[in-house]
Amino acid sequence: MAEISVQAELQALQEAERRATGKGWISYSFSVPELDPLAVLETLNEPAPRAFFENPSRHRAHAAGRPVATWQGTGTQRFLEANLWLRQLKKDLHCIGPEPRIIATFPFYPEKTQTGLTSQLFLPAWQVVTENGQTQVTLAAAVRPGIAESLAQQAEAFRHFNYKAETPATRTQIPTVLTEVGGNWFPSAVTRATELIREGAFEKIVLARAFDWRRPEPFNAYGSLHRLRRANPPCHTFLVDEPEGALIGSTPETLLSLFDSAIRTESVAGTTRRGESASEDASLAEALLSSEKDLREHSAVTASILRRLRMVGVLAATSQSPELLRLGNVMHLRTPIEGTMPADRTFLEIAGELHPTPAVGGKPRDLALPFIPGFEPHQRGLYTGAVGWVGLNGNTGKLFVALRCARLHNHEARAFAGAGIVAGSNPQAEAAETEMKLRTILEALV
Repeated sequence: MAEISVQAELQALQEAERRATGKGWISYSFSVPELDPLAVLETLNEPAPRAFFENPSRHRAHAAGRPVATWQGTGTQRFLEANLWLRQLKKDLHCIGPEPRIIATFPFYPEKTQTGLTSQLFLPAWQVVTENGQTQVTLAAAVRPGIAESLAQQAEAFRHFNYKAETPATRTQIPTVLTEVGGNWFPSAVTRATELIREGAFEKIVLARAFDWRRPEPFNAYGSLHRLRRANPPCHTFLVDEPEGALIGSTPETLLSLFDSAIRTESVAGTTRRGESASEDASLAEALLSSEKDLREHSAVTASILRRLRMVGVLAATSQSPELLRLGNVMHLRTPIEGTMPADRTFLEIAGELHPTPAVGGKPRDLALPFIPGFEPHQRGLYTGAVGWVGLNGNTGKLFVALRCARLHNHEARAFAGAGIVAGSNPQAEAAETEMKLRTILEALV
């Protein structure tokens, strides 16, 4: 949409208000001078729910504020029900400029009784998207008398946005010992899981640990996000809200990306630590690329994703040989997967088929998932869930797997890390892997 004068902008908004006849919502998207979405989110500091997603290495960031229209749902059909709500919202939304993005969060488990959470889509009152130095703001509101003037005033405020001067948060040393939820349950659970694998109950199961950190001063979500994005530029830094606090993290894994009918996802499974020297790092990488256990686990995840894509008609889904995904303190095996979107499918339909992948649940999915609650002494919530956004048209979007994260609430933080258990898994080695993964989030908390 070309830049228009303040008067023309108001006239366009007033015309949208008139056409709406008091029903539905109005959305207005426009360009502004470059903004840092995280700094906008921190400055406005609105109550939950909010959302933030950033890939620093690709110069993409997205912040969103409070909802003006919301869908919530549970159950195995939640992705399809969300898709129906999205279609209805599109009918009821009067757009000026590009259509808005809709924030999406889907917990690991489908039922509220399993997580205490519902899946959610919401249209934000405002969102700021910056890509490669270009910023677009989208405002949205329910139709009411005078809404045109209100949106015009908000637009002017974003054109001349003033960041709040924020004193840097003080870094608090990570305690030597964190409190593990459920005590020392993990080694025996790994042993039992490998026994079940030998008995043929399932091929793989992912078990996650949770650790609590309490301190006198409150945790700072915005300062922690800033540290995460600086320390992990290849990853997707995120914030989404749960009833019990803000879940923040820096995940290496995209569940699904869809633009211009091109589907992209990835298989991320198989982990080792980074070396302290170049030669040790190279040696560890070589060992990971030739590890029978890690390659077997990775191959199973890749095959499962490809199979599920084909089940929903994704054309020409392809995978390459595993490559190394090198992060700050760990490296993974990663296989990019691409395909072409069928004309009769939508983003949320494909996402619902993929989630949860064997990288965070197990294989076969229907056999492994029922065992997880019996092992884990905590609720996952949005951890290992799907978080991100979907386009109003249902044919674009990006969802991430919520990993390397912690739930912050005042003076308390609960950090999560998991490991894939397969035949031959060793309890001590799997425990060490989860503790390596924990460092990503713990080292960022302020």
